[in-house]
Amino acid sequence: MDVYRDFIDSGSRVNGTRYQYETSLRLHVEPYFGSTAIGAVKPKHLNAWLKWMVEERGYEESTAINRYETLAGVFSFAVANEYITKNPCQHVRTGRQRVKRRVKTEIQAIEQHLPGPYKLLVWLMAGCGLRIGEACAVTLQQFDFETGTLYVDRQVTQDGENEEPSTNVQKAITKGRGRAHCIRHLKWRDLDEGRAVPVPPTIAAKVQEHIRLYGTFRVEEGLNRLEGDYLFSNIGRSNILMYSLVARLWRNAKKAAGISRRITPHWLRHFFASVGLSKGVPVTDMAEWLGHRDPRITHQTYAHVMPDAPERLRSLMDAVFTKQTDLSLPLEFEAVVEAA
Repeated sequence: MDVYRDFIDSGSRVNGTRYQYETSLRLHVEPYFGSTAIGAVKPKHLNAWLKWMVEERGYEESTAINRYETLAGVFSFAVANEYITKNPCQHVRTGRQRVKRRVKTEIQAIEQHLPGPYKLLVWLMAGCGLRIGEACAVTLQQFDFETGTLYVDRQVTQDGENEEPSTNVQKAITKGRGRAHCIRHLKWRDLDEGRAVPVPPTIAAKVQEHIRLYGTFRVEEGLNRLEGDYLFSNIGRSNILMYSLVARLWRNAKKAAGISRRITPHWLRHFFASVGLSKGVPVTDMAEWLGHRDPRITHQTYAHVMPDAPERLRSLMDAVFTKQTDLSLPLEFEAVVEAA
């Protein structure tokens, strides 16, 4: 599908996300739909595709639904860009709620099998929508427990500056290889720019319990480092938390929990977004909390989890104008009107 490739190229997708979308196109979409025009795809074809993935390809239902949700994002993108006028996904029911219950159970199982000092990583990603690098770089100073807010302004990455080589071996290493892990400000953001994310009380309690049990790891300002009291470090508490350790801990926990399907830490962030949007959280708010600079990226990626949003609005406004619900508005409404 040419539209699918346009969807992949749209926005500022990270390489990992782009790779996942391209893989799904190559392995799941093209083998079934072939050269079918996107406007010719009907709900019955999508239902048949879901059945084909489970019965013919042997995928678990949850995996098939994940692939479907990616394709549903493509259809939302196609409607927004006027490739098609109707989204067939609005008439497809996938048993997503049953899968969400299973996903919640899997999140809890993985958390239970992680070592104590790293359990909180799961809740920061699933409950606050942080990227893995952002979760690894969380400091005590970023929390405002009174207002229930986490200010995200840094991340751990693997693109830091290497120290000046001092040995022949170090000098022989090709430039660009073996880049250092570093803590730095968020990608594509000004140095003083971050985002404020709401912290659910259950997650705030887990943060405070984590600090009580494990304390913090002090990092001073320096090469590849930003000052702060970090919630996570390596196992020996001698350095920052690095991707390779998180990947190893995640694999071990998933195996111990008996989970065989392919899920990654980034999957927790998608869980956060999908749950929030399916429960009516505005796209603009979710875009801000996810760190998307353009809400259109959020809508294109997650429109499939809120197919009933237009109908909810129709029902609400109909109830308002037929006096079936309270029409009282907050005082702030007057200020908005005056400002306009």
